[in-house]
Parts: sequence; structure tokens; C-alpha cells
Amino acid sequence: MSIMKNLAPQKEVQTGTYLAIRYSLEFVVVVLGISVSFWLSEWSELRNELEHQTKDAIDLIDDLTVDGERLDIVSNAIEVGKNRTSRILKNHLDLQQGLLSYDAFADSLIDIGYAYSFLTFFMVDGTYKSLINNGRLQNFPSDLEKDIKGYFEYVSKRVEDNNEIVDNVALEYYAKHHPMCLWVEPFVEGGEGATGAVRRPKESLRSYLMSKEVRAGYESIEFFNATLVLRDRVFVHGGQIKRYEAMRNALTRRLQESMEGPANSL
Repeated sequence: MSIMKNLAPQKEVQTGTYLAIRYSLEFVVVVLGISVSFWLSEWSELRNELEHQTKDAIDLIDDLTVDGERLDIVSNAIEVGKNRTSRILKNHLDLQQGLLSYDAFADSLIDIGYAYSFLTFFMVDGTYKSLINNGRLQNFPSDLEKDIKGYFEYVSKRVEDNNEIVDNVALEYYAKHHPMCLWVEPFVEGGEGATGAVRRPKESLRSYLMSKEVRAGYESIEFFNATLVLRDRVFVHGGQIKRYEAMRNALTRRLQESMEGPANSL
């Protein structure tokens, strides 16, 4: 009887120990399950964010690639404009100094053709605006987000004002000082020194330039000064385009580098 009494407490202790271990294990399993569930949820969310960031970076690079192509076209037109306005100024100086006859000067204007095109840069910002609206721009690292905003905000605000100035200067130049250009086809792309495509026969253009009133305008210092103004705007515009190109190239590299990290983390 005394043996049974001694065994009873031992059994209770064993049972208590078993239950304690069991409940502890169950608690650990539950905690681990919850932790793993949270971890998987966070990992899945992070994966989705990285996938979105990679896609958004690709879309931005695509837009920047189009920007690059447009900047190249405008940059080439600017180089042609520099060449042509410089030729007009040189020939006009020769005319003033008696080194060139007006007949030869008129022929040079016909040969040069359109002095400068109206080509200006318009950026592609559809992806950027979308990222601003849906808030996904904040998924990028803060320094990269700053660079993205820097490019699109800086360029977009300056492009509109600059394009308007270029248009106004060019329109005034052709309307008031170099109307012969209104008689030629719209600017034709080409290498340095390329001539504009003439819509009217050369004889017709020459006859126009040789008329008394027109000749007086082209021989005047006002024509020379107006060409100087146009040439200055061409150079200023060229400097701005180079700035846009540098910012575009830098941002493209940053975006390409940013995709290497997320790609290795997925």
C-alpha cells in the first residue's frame, strides 16, 4: 500500500512533465508557424516590389531610349544650324567688306537654303507620371528616386520654355529678315553643309533676292544682327541639349545598375 502511495506522486510528476513538454512544443510549433507565415508573406511582398521595381526601371529605360533618339535628331539639326548660320555670317561680312558681290551672296543663300530647323526636343514622361500617380516611384532607393525626379522635373520645366524661345526667334528671323527660307521646303536632314531642298526654281529665288526692296533688307546690318541672334540661340539650344543628354545618360546607367541588385535578390 505504501508503495502505491509513493508511485502516485511520481506518476503525477511524469504526467505534468509530459504535458508541459507537449504544450511547450505545441507553442513552439505555433510560434514557428506564425513566424514562417509572416516571413513568407513579407518575402512574397518584397518579391512583388522588386519585380515591380525591375519592370518600372525597364519601362523608364525604354522611355529614356526614345529620349536619346530624339535628342540625337535635335543635336544633329543644331550642328547643321551652327554651320549654316556661320556660313551666312561669313558671307555677309565678305559682302560688307567688298570681298563678295551681292550676286554671289544671293547665290550662297540659295545654296545654304534653310538656315536652321524648328526641331526641338519633347521628352517621353508617360512612365514617370504613372509612377508618380500610383506611388511606385517610392519603391526605388531614395537616391535613385531623387535622380529620376531630377531628370524629369528639371528637363520638362526647361524644355517647354526653351522650345518656345527657339520657335519665336526662328519665326521672327524667317518672317522679318530671311523670308527666302519660306520659299524652300521644310528643313531636310543631312550632314554638315547639306543644303535645303528648294521648292522653287533657283532662277525664281534669285529673281526674288535681286529685287530692290528685298536686296536692301539682305544687305542691311539688321539682317546680319538677326542672323547673329539666331546663331546665338542655336548655340544656347545646343548647350541645353547636351545637358539633357548628360542627365539622360547618367540616369540610364543608374537604372541599369539598380536592376542588378533586385535581379540577384529574387
